[in-house]
Amino acid sequence: MQQPAAGPRKVTKARASRAPGRVARIDLGDGRCAFGRQLTGLCVEFYDLVGRPGAPVDLIEIVAAPVAFKIWVMDSAFRRRSGWELLDVVPLTREEQAVVHVFSKQDPLSGSVTVHRVDPVTRAGRETPSTLEEGRKLERAAVWAPEHIEDRLRDHFDGRPNKWVESLRLKP
Repeated sequence: MQQPAAGPRKVTKARASRAPGRVARIDLGDGRCAFGRQLTGLCVEFYDLVGRPGAPVDLIEIVAAPVAFKIWVMDSAFRRRSGWELLDVVPLTREEQAVVHVFSKQDPLSGSVTVHRVDPVTRAGRETPSTLEEGRKLERAAVWAPEHIEDRLRDHFDGRPNKWVESLRLKP
């Protein structure tokens, strides 16, 4: 895929369900929907934006909305049976293609914390030692299932803690 040049963004079609820039509408089952966009690798950003299922959308406005969180997402979320509506693609900018995704990890036995960085081109991961405080500022390295993301989005919009996020908190 060609890298988009600077200038106005355009919406395109793509064959691959998990194409970089693919926007998904996520029905939260309560009359609301949320939106996510495939970045590089497994990383998807979710927007702090509520919509209505089936309502017309402007994909350019969606991807300009504030980002609520970025996490790794299972491939199953981008399959037709997931319930996520796969919309068109807003191609990633050069800057978005170059972003190194950063997550925290904690060894379950020693408790040591590392920062995990994923190179967007090679998709290779690199870990470096970290403090607990630094690690707590980052999303935990975990691949999320669609139903857990839907729970997290409902909790986010309702302003309450999410049990899945809490279960992933780094331990002292």
